[in-house]
Amino acid sequence: MRERDVFDLLLAAAVAIAAYVQAFGLADPIATFDEIATTLAAVDQTVYLVLGGVVGIFFVGYLVLYLPQKDASRTAR
Repeated sequence: MRERDVFDLLLAAAVAIAAYVQAFGLADPIATFDEIATTLAAVDQTVYLVLGGVVGIFFVGYLVLYLPQKDASRTAR
């Protein structure tokens, strides 16, 4: 990997850790996991279906719009 990729991954990890500590503190990780699992289990199925649909729309848009442009911009071999 290039140096920039390693830096980006480390920066993303640092932000994720900071967000976790800000949201849940440095409490017992098992209790925190149980709290997260309980919260996710309590969410209605409709929310998961809507979120899955939105992710699917973005994924298809990526496949249909971005990838053909990227492929067309490559030089012929």
